[in-house]
Amino acid sequence: MTDNPLGSQTEHPKKYQPDVLYPIPRWASRSLLDIDKKIRMFGLDHWQAYELSWLNNAGKPQVAIGEFYFNSDAENIVESKSLKLYLNSLNQERYKNSEAVRSLIEQDLSSVSGSEVKVVIHPLDEIEEEIFSVRAGRCIDHIDVELVARQPDAQVLTIADVDVDDEILYSDLFRSNCPITGQPDWASIEIRYTGKKISESSLLKYLISFREHQGYHEECAERIYRDIMLRCQPSELRIGMNFLRRGGLDINVYRSTEPVTSDSVNARLIRQ
Repeated sequence: MTDNPLGSQTEHPKKYQPDVLYPIPRWASRSLLDIDKKIRMFGLDHWQAYELSWLNNAGKPQVAIGEFYFNSDAENIVESKSLKLYLNSLNQERYKNSEAVRSLIEQDLSSVSGSEVKVVIHPLDEIEEEIFSVRAGRCIDHIDVELVARQPDAQVLTIADVDVDDEILYSDLFRSNCPITGQPDWASIEIRYTGKKISESSLLKYLISFREHQGYHEECAERIYRDIMLRCQPSELRIGMNFLRRGGLDINVYRSTEPVTSDSVNARLIRQ
């Protein structure tokens, strides 16, 4: 696809159409953040697709949940609406089994992203009823803070002269905005770090300062990762952002000082 479909009225494909996938180069936002020159960063983008469907050889509809794992070193991210259009293009096509669908999606997403993508498909009858577990760490949302900055401001982040080891803090108050449509994007964020104690009130002020920021999910996570690394200088850091579902897709972004693997992502949260 030559034009970004986000924010425009687009017909859903009636047949398999891999060229509807729209790549967005990662370098554009990273050059503004100046990440590559300043900090080491590993990461993974974990997408979950809840509206995955195709036909079997007899023409009977099949449904499943798909998981797509993109390495953060991939050249491109995939625009979310284009991915939804692509998945819809499979709806009326016949495939031998779920493995054929998995292999096809893996091939197409790897091609458009410029790096190997891992795809897992879960037929609904193989999924046990999910019970949301108690989250690790401490929620900082009870802290009374005043929203001062209307755009991300790393200067509000402060540390104390106290060392902490593997501290986990989380918040459900994050909101940013789509840079194309201006629509709000909601997320829960988990911050796990070792180093000087980060002031929890300053961290919450910083996170809610994204409320009017326009940025893709991946850019928001990388901006937060960069700002905490440079401002607070932890020896270890892992950022996990679980964005709420939109159009049958949710996106979960992880950035870390250590490699992130597909078996280390967070469980689906209750808001997703």
